[in-house]
Amino acid sequence: MSLSNSKFNGLLPDLSIDGHVHTKLCNHAVGEMEEYVQAALAKKLHTIIFLEHLEVGINSAERIWLTEKDFEYYFVEGNRLKEKYASSINVKLGVEAGYNGRELSRLRDVLQAYPWDHRGLSYHFYHDAVKGHLNMVSRRQENITALEQIGPDKVLCGYFNGLLRGVEELEVDVLCHLDAVLRHYSDLALTEEHWDMIDDLLGNLAVHGVALEINTSGFHIRGCPFPEARVIASALRNNVRLIAGSDAHKPEDVAGYFDRIPDYLETLDQNNLDTWK
Repeated sequence: MSLSNSKFNGLLPDLSIDGHVHTKLCNHAVGEMEEYVQAALAKKLHTIIFLEHLEVGINSAERIWLTEKDFEYYFVEGNRLKEKYASSINVKLGVEAGYNGRELSRLRDVLQAYPWDHRGLSYHFYHDAVKGHLNMVSRRQENITALEQIGPDKVLCGYFNGLLRGVEELEVDVLCHLDAVLRHYSDLALTEEHWDMIDDLLGNLAVHGVALEINTSGFHIRGCPFPEARVIASALRNNVRLIAGSDAHKPEDVAGYFDRIPDYLETLDQNNLDTWK
């Protein structure tokens, strides 16, 4: 699948854009916003999209999202950087909204309250009536143990169902790191039921005009991006547009592993997209 000559060319990611960047504001990354812009310039990017974490109604000991005060600073500083670097790079101020089925109305209100340039959808916190909110992408052993006790199949079904509902009920532009759920859970395997849910989800992305992120942090974590090849192949068959995002948590991670994306997409073509039906 050549990036310059393919029937999927209009769907393939523009590698001069990093569509998923965090900063120290999210409470689990480092670096000032301007440092990320400067890193993007050093990588000769055309556009950098900050996609900072928003969670509503989550009760967790580990806060991985911005507060209202943080977002006030985010827009002030972000707009300053937009103006300062306008002649060199496009700076966009986006949000990575975490799905919470118990607070959809409130989440929708917050999404409408700010002038986002880009809206991403993710799903980090699984709610259990006894255990409370558990971070499904955390490497912390207490989270992994609690989710294991609930059962990975139940968690995965809840996760995919939540994303299905989120795409249908929230106005978003991109679905982030689709299969990163339980990424630190050993011996995880998706069942055919899970794959059916993923196919339904990708169909919904096409219907609602929502893009799918190729999150290159997966290259560091598991040797391939989030999501895996079969998901990307299905997305292309469904005419879902792809967006590249580094999920950078340090300035030097901006556009991280982007150089691997062309060869990775070539392997999809060599393996034949139809083999993943």
